Amino acid sequence: MIRPDLDDLARMSEDALRLIDPDDLAFYFASGKSEGLIRDHIATFMHKNLSLSGPEYVTREWKRHDLAVIYEDEPLILIEGKSWIYHDAYRKSKLLTDKNSILNGALRDAKKLIEGKKRYDLTEIYISTILYGVDTSTNHERSKMGVTYYESHAQGIKSAGSFHDLNGIGRSHLTQLHQAFGITRRFPLRAGSYHGMQVEADMFLTKVEPESLPRTRKLSQSISVDFESRGPISFGGRG
Repeated sequence: MIRPDLDDLARMSEDALRLIDPDDLAFYFASGKSEGLIRDHIATFMHKNLSLSGPEYVTREWKRHDLAVIYEDEPLILIEGKSWIYHDAYRKSKLLTDKNSILNGALRDAKKLIEGKKRYDLTEIYISTILYGVDTSTNHERSKMGVTYYESHAQGIKSAGSFHDLNGIGRSHLTQLHQAFGITRRFPLRAGSYHGMQVEADMFLTKVEPESLPRTRKLSQSISVDFESRGPISFGGRG
């Protein structure tokens, strides 16, 4: 029975996404929703490269879970995934407090996974996030025509002062949010450019600890640095 751990899954995810041409990856991020496509690349790579045998298999959308490794009729691994832009993670409201915030989306996924783990003793559960951005400051006219979420990318760059600072702050915020759910791995994706505009992206993968939920509910009350300072936030509890 094959059971990849957190490091195995992170390594396979990184290897899978390195097979995509960087400029193709930039196109996917710039031109629309990409989480399904990313999930499918990772699932295909796992299907090909895990040493599965007998009743073991990799599948998508298993009982409404994004990605699963199954042994007979029991999941060994369940993964839920989301995709956000750096500006989403930069803003306090979108990160933590809105009804459709990143935090609330992660909590919904974690609760669904924890319910699945209660039914299956062998199951390990994970949440993943792709965080990406497009440097719209370098090609305003083209970005207005072809970049999905152009206005949000542009507003984020303006608010943070630069594309580099926006990405760094958003990355720091999301790292801390993921770490509140459990042990986390993060790695950059090799994204290229889209019509001359630089694209950057990171992937986060966290092994969810069921006891983490009370801790994550306190995140919005545990910010010690004002977002308006443009500095990274700091959460109480697990760092």
